[in-house]
Amino acid sequence: MRVTEPQLRTLLLAQAIEQADTRHTLVSAVELQDATRSAVAAARARGLPRVGVAEVMLERATTIANHASGRDSTVAALHAPHAPHAPHTQRPGAGGLGPWVARGLPLAALLLGLAIDRISNAHRVDLLSPPLLTVLAWNLAVYLLIAWRAMRPPQAPGAWLQQALRPLHHPFGRAERGRGLAARIAADFHQRWWAHATDLLQQRAARVLHLCAAAWGAGIALSLLLRGLVVRYQFGWESTFLDATQVHAIVSVLFAPLTLLLGLAPFTLQEIAATQNFAGESGAAGMGGAAGSRWVGMYVGLLLLAVVLPRLALAAWARWREHRWQGHIDPQGPAFDTLRASLPGDLVIGLRGPQAQAQVLLGARLQTPEGDHLRFTDHTGHTDQPVDAVLAWTTDPIPPAWQAAPRMALRWEDFGASWVLEPTLFDRLSTALPAQHHALARLRAAWVERNEQRFGQALQALAQHLRACAALTRLPPDAAAAQYADQVRVLDATLRALHGEPAAPAMPSAQLAPPLPAPRRIDGTALALGTSAGAAAGAAAGAKAGALIDLGTGGLTLGAGTALGALLGGTTAWVVRSLQKKDAGRQDLLQHAAEAACSHYLAVAHQQRMPPDAAHPWAARWHAEVTGTVAAHGAALTAALQDGADPAALAPLLRTVLMGILLRSGAAEGAGAAPAGPLVG
Repeated sequence: MRVTEPQLRTLLLAQAIEQADTRHTLVSAVELQDATRSAVAAARARGLPRVGVAEVMLERATTIANHASGRDSTVAALHAPHAPHAPHTQRPGAGGLGPWVARGLPLAALLLGLAIDRISNAHRVDLLSPPLLTVLAWNLAVYLLIAWRAMRPPQAPGAWLQQALRPLHHPFGRAERGRGLAARIAADFHQRWWAHATDLLQQRAARVLHLCAAAWGAGIALSLLLRGLVVRYQFGWESTFLDATQVHAIVSVLFAPLTLLLGLAPFTLQEIAATQNFAGESGAAGMGGAAGSRWVGMYVGLLLLAVVLPRLALAAWARWREHRWQGHIDPQGPAFDTLRASLPGDLVIGLRGPQAQAQVLLGARLQTPEGDHLRFTDHTGHTDQPVDAVLAWTTDPIPPAWQAAPRMALRWEDFGASWVLEPTLFDRLSTALPAQHHALARLRAAWVERNEQRFGQALQALAQHLRACAALTRLPPDAAAAQYADQVRVLDATLRALHGEPAAPAMPSAQLAPPLPAPRRIDGTALALGTSAGAAAGAAAGAKAGALIDLGTGGLTLGAGTALGALLGGTTAWVVRSLQKKDAGRQDLLQHAAEAACSHYLAVAHQQRMPPDAAHPWAARWHAEVTGTVAAHGAALTAALQDGADPAALAPLLRTVLMGILLRSGAAEGAGAAPAGPLVG
């Protein structure tokens, strides 16, 4: 990802603040979370379908840097180095070269060139001046080096260059590490800055060096001109090894740019020979004055043409490249691991399975307080849209747009048959989508919390229902049976509202107390009890057992009316029979009410989750679990429903009963095993 220099500075400063400010002195943990949430909200407001690091890192970093800048002047200087409030000693200036360096070095070079008020002798000017030839040769070597590097493939600045320029960037970087928070932030920022902006700083250093060279050449030229105002230059040359012809050839090459580009007359061989050994004072002196001014003009022009103008052009080129420079940031890099972990996930999971089962998840949209979103789609939705993963519990082919997503083969019985198994789905999603494991962990926690909250509300409804049933023992049997039916209707409506199920239709009054049916086994076959005196009690027991199975299968597959009819019609007679007893009637009634209530909760909570061929095994399993577990906790339930007992003790007891049933039933189904009998928890 390409970013501008201010954006890069803000990003790196925010990273340095988070790294160094571990105690959240400048930016609190709440402010960090708010910065992330506001950046995510802004990204979503722009209509982005997915929010990743690249979409939020700039706005989040700006918020963090603004918070810290308002509380510390050193951080403010790092954030906005050209701001008026930034302390001069802390301003990084031109991205690594302080303003006093970037502006002072060229000025110092100009003054140094001016200070050289003579090339050799104060009154003699040498045609072959070694200092001037050295300046020209050095600049020519620089131009050749630049051309050579321009022909090579682009390369990142070497480590040696970074080490060479590092003192110009911040000479006190090491000392800052052992100082206060602001100093540690500055040291961390400078380290990150150099890792990302070395090429930018190279361009700025090159610009300053080119300006220094141009200023140096201009200073030398000015020194020659200004010195000529008060000194009469004598023009000539001398050499032990060179003659006039050789010197003329050198001078012709040296001043060729001026003679070719500007049309100036070159020095002739006669002029060169006449000034050898600074030709005597007679006659030559007059000539020397004129030739001296000509020589100065030629050398000043050569300095401008060969040094000042090319260096200014190179400085302008470096400034243009500096202006167009953009830094590179990798949003997937380790520097953004913390941010990536805190970002919300926008996950879409494709479903491949029976429509009736998929419908359980299709309506289960989820959003966490951190902004994570989870939704499901199936073959009836927009199958041309890609998904993050495909959850399949059948072998049906998946749409082409989903082919690139990871596919999870997971049996419905392992995650969807009961809500207590649903965390398995998130565990498998985390394995299939490792990059989203932080968001999935938050979604998993929110999903479990939502289920737990709904379960807690259901427990309160069950506890209230059982306490109302306990009060029925003080009423005549017929009145108690009628009120029991009313309590069942209230419980049914509450449970269905909690689980988003449609309300049950009104039941005819004739179904409230039908004749006792023939007692049945758990599998529904008839029991031959004969016509003994215990036939009524056996019939009532058989009615209760059959009603519990009917309640389960009706709630799972046949609809709300069938389930409520089983609960009302099949068990009201048991209430009447229990109330007719004197000693054990209350305990029998409460135990039966607990069994019926727990069975009804199981049926409502899992309605539409079971295919028809799986409903009867689950109902039989639940009947075994319910009767065994309620019997095991019968004494505790009776005690919790006694007059004067703590009302708050009933819900935790019901939680123990139901969670034991749910976990054991789900584990048995997930393992593909049939229950061996009632499991007591």
